[in-house]
Amino acid sequence: MKHKFKMYDWDEGCYYIIPKENIVDAIHYAWNYEFDVYDRESGELIFSGQEDDDFNSEMLEPYGVRVIETEKHRCLQTIETGEIHLAEWQ
Repeated sequence: MKHKFKMYDWDEGCYYIIPKENIVDAIHYAWNYEFDVYDRESGELIFSGQEDDDFNSEMLEPYGVRVIETEKHRCLQTIETGEIHLAEWQ
């Protein structure tokens, strides 16, 4: 399966496949629309734009990513390397 993630559209009341293959790109894609991210196969919630950094970081830990606050933005960070991932719109 090429695409591993899906997002929930609150207005339409349905899921859409996220056309991204890695977790950071998938979250940035869905976050731009203010949608939650789910594992496509299990349906498990992976990221929620409505939840706080600690809640999301706990869910993202198995993917090696966490949510952090910088001076200007809420960002994703790779746990192992410390690399901060900015979205195109940040």
